[in-house]
Amino acid sequence: ALFATAGRRREVHVYDECTKKLASVLAGGEEGRTPGHSNRVFSMKFHPTMRSVLVTGGWDNTVQFWDLRRGHAVRAIFGPHVCGDSIDISEDGLTILTGSWRIDRQLQLWDFRTERLMDTLHWRSGASLAQPCMVYAAQFSKGDGSKLIAAGGSGANEAKIFDRRGGGVVGNILGLTRACYSVDFSNSGSMLAVAGGDGCVRVVNVNAQ
Repeated sequence: ALFATAGRRREVHVYDECTKKLASVLAGGEEGRTPGHSNRVFSMKFHPTMRSVLVTGGWDNTVQFWDLRRGHAVRAIFGPHVCGDSIDISEDGLTILTGSWRIDRQLQLWDFRTERLMDTLHWRSGASLAQPCMVYAAQFSKGDGSKLIAAGGSGANEAKIFDRRGGGVVGNILGLTRACYSVDFSNSGSMLAVAGGDGCVRVVNVNAQ
């Protein structure tokens, strides 16, 4: 088993889970396709079915696809401005979720195979009608085919739950006094935890939304 880290150095460091020793360093990109990251990295996910592939996103407005067998980035999506843990991959491995720290086009779904934009989820409702919400955190639900999406951020200081099948908001977590920096579904998909700058963790029953 492996785990990986990335950040200011714009590289991906891959470690052996058992020994905790560095196994490889991924850097740079595929000539003619992507140069890799040009600024710091804030989010990373291993592909759920392709064990040698992972994706990263950061300040440089790109999502990079890395191949451990090649040692560098092999392709990229251009557009998402990732400033937190706001990249995820659906359970079937076919869709990438990105959350961007900006006032519009915050949540987007991309085709993993073609890098094409599939959908942009409409955020502006509830508290964010008066003040936009810039996304710091986004995640697919677990154990249900990734049918739900949770995301939160700053500005409106809120989190929302979206249903991918209809594309609409099915739940709102309001009352945060500071930004939402992290969201996580339980493994069963029935609970959602939301945490942020106010030092509180809020746990909600998704099925009751």
